[in-house]
Amino acid sequence: MENSLTNGNISETDFGNSVKATVYATDNSSSCFLSNSNTTTDATVTFRGNTFTVPAWSVSLLPDCRTEEYNTAKVNVQTSIMVKRENKAEDEPEALKWVWRAENIDDALLGKSNVSANELIDQKIAADDASDYLWYMTRLDLDQNDPVWSDDMSLRINGSGHVIHAFINGEHIGSHWATYGIHNDKFETSIKLKPGKNIISLLSVTVGLQNYGKNYDKWHAGLVGPIEVIGRKDDETIIKDLSSHKWTYKVGLHGWDNRFFSEDSLFASASKWESDQLPINKMFTWYKTTFKAPLGLDPVVVDLQGMGKGYAWVNGQNLGRIWPSYNADEDGCSADPCDYRGEYTDTKCVTNCGKPSQRWYHVPRSFIEDGVNTLVLFEEIGVIHHK
Repeated sequence: MENSLTNGNISETDFGNSVKATVYATDNSSSCFLSNSNTTTDATVTFRGNTFTVPAWSVSLLPDCRTEEYNTAKVNVQTSIMVKRENKAEDEPEALKWVWRAENIDDALLGKSNVSANELIDQKIAADDASDYLWYMTRLDLDQNDPVWSDDMSLRINGSGHVIHAFINGEHIGSHWATYGIHNDKFETSIKLKPGKNIISLLSVTVGLQNYGKNYDKWHAGLVGPIEVIGRKDDETIIKDLSSHKWTYKVGLHGWDNRFFSEDSLFASASKWESDQLPINKMFTWYKTTFKAPLGLDPVVVDLQGMGKGYAWVNGQNLGRIWPSYNADEDGCSADPCDYRGEYTDTKCVTNCGKPSQRWYHVPRSFIEDGVNTLVLFEEIGVIHHK
């Protein structure tokens, strides 16, 4: 068949009503395709002395132009049901025992870094693929005679549609992320500045980078700007553009740099972690627990429903980004049976509306050791509850 497809002459026979036969023929062999582009009506055709039924919106493959070997609408689907069971490891406790440690962001909140520029740098360039996390930090000196000073001020950040966590003078003033498909997004929040020195610290977080589409390599990442302080007095609006200020940059996280997720880390010992007053709904927090290897050889998943956003590791092996709190749109699902016939659109056969985009995360068996295993989570936006 390969020879027919690569070297054969191509001819078509039109049976009408969007049904066709396509023949690839050489002197020694031929292979055929029967296609039915009708979205609702099955077709019965006689071709080369044989009768074939071609379901709506399908293609039949005839390697020798006589016998149907495959049809795209007649593919058998999986009939087994995946069942998730709790870990049945011997003597496993009913509840995991967690310890925790806060991510150290003190230097970032104080604007400390050795890297600076009088411009906003694209995150792909500044981070150089070393981390999803990049701090943009600047100092803003204001007095009450500054034209922008008012009782009604806000900070407006033009980003690339990923995630922003904003701080002023060490206080968290808000977090923001765009909806799916938005690549240029604005985040504006009210602020209170003080006369004199103010430190603005913005953590930009990428969630994967574009790897398809026209000129995808030229798409910006991070805080593309402008970044502005806006003051409003009665009907007057004053804008101070900070984009050309001196910005300092810090790549990554303290806990990641010091490998909190690894038992080989200098921070692995129990004395480096807190066991009391386990925090919930707390940003930038590391959590660690141990579990016994599940019995058997079945695939293993970890249920991270209740986490916000961050990363997960098992025995120092990265399971990848996690974002269980990111829910699919509420609208779009239908009780009607799924029917993929016809041209594809992203509104067809939509399921799990309003539910987490992902809850179960695969743990390869190769990551799991006999006996005790370590699970480490980094929580970026604050957890809902632990399970």
